[in-house]
Amino acid sequence: MTPQPVTFLAIGSRGDVEPMAVLAGVLVAQGRPATVIAVDDYAALVRSHGAAFRGIGPAMDEVARLGGSWLGRLAYRTPLAQPVLLGRWLAGLAAPLASALDEVAAGSLVVTGVASRDAALALVEDRGCRMATVLHTAILPTLSPASQLEGYRLWGPRWARRRFVDWYWHTVQGLSRNTGRVFRRRAGLRRYRASGLAAAADRFPIWLAADPVLIPPASDWPATCVQTGAIRPASAEWTPSEPLRSFLDVGEPPVYVGLGSFNDAGGVRWLELLGKAARLAGRRIVAPVVPGGPLGVVDEWLCTVGAVPHDALLPLLAGSVHHGGAGTTAAALRAGVPSVCVPAAFDQPYHGRRLAELGVGPEAVPLHRITPERLAELLTAVAGDSYRARASEVARIARGVDGTAAAIAELDRLLTPG
Repeated sequence: MTPQPVTFLAIGSRGDVEPMAVLAGVLVAQGRPATVIAVDDYAALVRSHGAAFRGIGPAMDEVARLGGSWLGRLAYRTPLAQPVLLGRWLAGLAAPLASALDEVAAGSLVVTGVASRDAALALVEDRGCRMATVLHTAILPTLSPASQLEGYRLWGPRWARRRFVDWYWHTVQGLSRNTGRVFRRRAGLRRYRASGLAAAADRFPIWLAADPVLIPPASDWPATCVQTGAIRPASAEWTPSEPLRSFLDVGEPPVYVGLGSFNDAGGVRWLELLGKAARLAGRRIVAPVVPGGPLGVVDEWLCTVGAVPHDALLPLLAGSVHHGGAGTTAAALRAGVPSVCVPAAFDQPYHGRRLAELGVGPEAVPLHRITPERLAELLTAVAGDSYRARASEVARIARGVDGTAAAIAELDRLLTPG
């Protein structure tokens, strides 16, 4: 009997793509056909996990361009501009994604992120596929403030709070209509309102791939939701290569400072800011390389690196200052060293608040307010002893949850006949 194929729709940044690639790689190792559909920028990442890859064109340069535009700068300061920014990016992926969806076999299992949920539902309606949704952050509707992205805004009577969290859930996943619209038009399928999309898609499994210590379980999540824990790559043998290895061996451990998909937007000016902050704090920095910037040891204070596994790198350092993306936050939480966020948009401020509430680092500082002086203060805080014991304690709790195994168990249930 031919195994049922599985298609992963991984539309988003590395934090959205890598967990899907990990799951797909496990399925391939089990002898099941599994393909990840994502932007071309992550082809090597997906294939490194052993999964098949179907690209829909390069797109992360567009993220950097939009991030540097007037709309991107506004999105750093107000949540109101963020859906517009994300919607524009997703709309540009609709046509190439539709072409990729044409290749999905009837009856497949489709695992989707929130940014392509409408496209997955369209495959259910058009081809008799089944679907499941993987989430990485706290966007599910709940009245538990710590478990909802905008929970700090919850106030007033219960009915008003419930209306707000339902509206938020509908609005966030309603953005996925931008990616599914071309396929729906080609297939002659009707388009949903955001609330209708939620009602239809919520009938299928939802897996919250975030550690319970970061996002506390809520009793009023949808009945179809299972919290698996963060889906992280399997531990692999990794040792720093030169010149990073020598940089780590000299003096006190440095601090990691990275902005994920936003890193390229700052360019060489960002590296200059890092150098000033490092000198002010008297603490060395390891940071991702930026376009037009040098790779390797820049000076005695700064070393830039290419793609390196956060799960292996961060435990070697004194702490981390990061943008607060879901994947980076999960890796930082499990590293056992202090961390703090400099959030820009989307789910990043929530993760920054949660890290501070957990006591693993100081209060987050929004990216648009970062100066060399403010960053130097954060470097000093995460490299000191104030948060170290708590960071180690929380890491032990987080590492006690095997989100990858739990998600694979959920996949097996869907793929097992009967």
